[in-house]
Amino acid sequence: MADLYARRDPLLDDNMQAALEKRGKELLGLFLICISLVLSVAMGSYVPDDPSWLSAGDAAPQNMLGLFGASISAPLFIILGHGAWGVTLACFVWGLRMVFHQGANRFVSRILFFPFLVALISIYSSGLVPGTGWTHSFGLGGLFGDTVMGAIVSIVPMSPIFAVK
Repeated sequence: MADLYARRDPLLDDNMQAALEKRGKELLGLFLICISLVLSVAMGSYVPDDPSWLSAGDAAPQNMLGLFGASISAPLFIILGHGAWGVTLACFVWGLRMVFHQGANRFVSRILFFPFLVALISIYSSGLVPGTGWTHSFGLGGLFGDTVMGAIVSIVPMSPIFAVK
C-alpha cells in the first residue's frame, strides 16, 4: 500500500517544462497573428454583394478568400461595422506579445477589455459619415454601433444651439 503513494520523479524536469511552456506561448502567438492576417485579408476585400450565410446570390464571391472570406467578413461588418477591425488589431497585438514574451502572463486578465475596445470602435464609427462606396442601410459602426449611438443620442439632452443646419 505504501508503494502507491511513493514520491515519483516528474516526467519532465523543470527546464524542459519551462521550455515547453515558452514554445507553447510562441505557437499561440503565431496562431493569433495568422488569425489576424486572415481576418485582415477577408475584411479588406469585403464586398457587400458577396454571397455568404447572411445573403444569397448566384455570383461568385469577389472576396480574396472566396466564400470563406465572405462568410467571415459579412457578419463582422453587419454586426460590428468598422469595429471588426478591433478584432484583428487585438489578435495581432496579443500575438506579437506572445511571440516576444512581453506580458504574455497577463493575457487572460487583459482580454476582458477586448469587447470594450470593439464596442467603442463600433460606436465611434457609427458617428462618422459613410462615404459614397457604403451601400448598407446602417452606418459605419454596424448594427451594434447604430443601436448604441441611437440610444445615447436619445438619452443625452440636445440643445438647439448645437444643431447642425
